[in-house]
Amino acid sequence: MRTIGLLALPDTRSFDVAVTAEVWCVDMPLATIAASGGPFEVRICAPRKASVALRPIGSLTPTHGLSGLADCDLVVLPGRYDPLAPVPQSVIRALRDYDGVIATLCSGAFTAAAAGLLDGRPATTHWRLLPQLASAAPRAEIRGDVLFTDDGSVLTSAGVVGGVDLCLHLVRRSLGASVATALARRLVMPPAREGDQRQFIDAPVPPRPAQAGIGSTVDWASARLESPLGVSDLAAHAGMSERSFQRAFTAAMGTTPGKWLLAQRVRHAQRLLESTELSVDRVAQRCGLGTAANLRRRMHAALGVTPGAYRRTFHTP
Repeated sequence: MRTIGLLALPDTRSFDVAVTAEVWCVDMPLATIAASGGPFEVRICAPRKASVALRPIGSLTPTHGLSGLADCDLVVLPGRYDPLAPVPQSVIRALRDYDGVIATLCSGAFTAAAAGLLDGRPATTHWRLLPQLASAAPRAEIRGDVLFTDDGSVLTSAGVVGGVDLCLHLVRRSLGASVATALARRLVMPPAREGDQRQFIDAPVPPRPAQAGIGSTVDWASARLESPLGVSDLAAHAGMSERSFQRAFTAAMGTTPGKWLLAQRVRHAQRLLESTELSVDRVAQRCGLGTAANLRRRMHAALGVTPGAYRRTFHTP
């Protein structure tokens, strides 16, 4: 993988351009150059030769027209400030004619969607944009629980740093683990975050339900997550039969009592891992999951990471 084409459209996000430059343009070690068979060439390809404005800052001067994409080993589609902005027909034709590897960074998936390149493929983007991507690419398999997807010839990434993970994955795929590890060290990044790790989505506490019995029970249970509560305990507090409580709770909260309780315990574990020095065993006890092994299993199922990995990423002393 020696020649990389970067598609430059109006209001391309400057961060995505910087990611491409950092991975393939800056201070490449000799081992990387040797492994690739020669120095990298990064082409800035655009429909016109005029300078292209970036957002939120900067501009790019194209080095090639769209014809420069044709013989690239890799074409990178960066995100745009407005992911739903129209894609010129000339760009759509060039992408459909291209017969190589295409990688989208964050909202760059919408450019691929406009060209029909995501049809029948797994795809992702920033979690806030997933519903819009599902509308823009109705025949794609939209994945909201991954950092990136790799379908062989079309790869997509979540935002924003997920684009860096995807680029490192491409380097590892084409040049080997040792080159990717050296590059990750320079970028001060983990050498490999696997694509099936979950996006860490901002998940605010759901609003308190209006129903008096359900609302007071939610408050009561939220303050007692360390206790061995079950659905029967919640139903008893609400003064309902378990079957009636299940129906009323699901209607009010949009999920079952058991799933809600588990989600609150995992969320509480996240807060403790972020803000305390408690051992993983103690965190498991404090959030009502009992053992470190159970906490690891539940967090991996919900977030795709272990408690230790989550703490290393988000802990604030």
